[in-house]
Amino acid sequence: MRFVLMVLVLAVSLSMAGRITAIGDVESTGSSYQGSEAETVYWSQLPTGYAMGSQYFTDMYPDYDAGVADDFEFAEATTINKIRWWGGYWNGTGGVPVDSDVEIYLYLDDGTGTSPTLPQHSSAIDSWFIAPGDYTEVADGADWMCEYEFPSWVVFDPDQTYWIEIRKAFPFTPLGQYGWIQAEPVTMAPCVQGFDGLGTVWWTPQTTDAAFELIFDDALTLERSTWANIKTIF
Repeated sequence: MRFVLMVLVLAVSLSMAGRITAIGDVESTGSSYQGSEAETVYWSQLPTGYAMGSQYFTDMYPDYDAGVADDFEFAEATTINKIRWWGGYWNGTGGVPVDSDVEIYLYLDDGTGTSPTLPQHSSAIDSWFIAPGDYTEVADGADWMCEYEFPSWVVFDPDQTYWIEIRKAFPFTPLGQYGWIQAEPVTMAPCVQGFDGLGTVWWTPQTTDAAFELIFDDALTLERSTWANIKTIF
């Protein structure tokens, strides 16, 4: 009886909010955002396409679960303290943007140059679970641009392929779906997606990249240093 009830609830949720899809229905108009002079952008892939479903469905897990990851690599040791990415929403009736938790996972390449390691999430070498209010989100054309300041510097080894996955966590009903915006041209390997419930195995190669930037922001370093000095004085 409990199983039948869960199936009925899932069916009602899907019928009320619309059909879950792997790709959103709004095309990016590109980014008009200009970063500050204090930023050094070490990796940049700007938005050009549609949102690819990347979401922890808190009301439908594990029947539905989705994630998108994209690769990057540096020729020399590189340190960042901020990440910027572009996302989009569809299928919801609760208004946007959705002020929800964000999950970021960092993986090594699986040795093929085309995919992160498996299993998803548990094989990540680092992860950040970001509460609402600990990241910013603003409209940028047809997309929603997010920024997150890492609590400590993130250092990447040279000549090592990394993969990063970004997704939001909120219920499908009534908030709908969230996805990571496509980016072209493709740099290195195309991004990959997994989507339980739609038959997309983790990690299935896509035809584009995902839109994000890896940044070192000198202003953040100065701000933290200033606060540290103030605390020392008092």
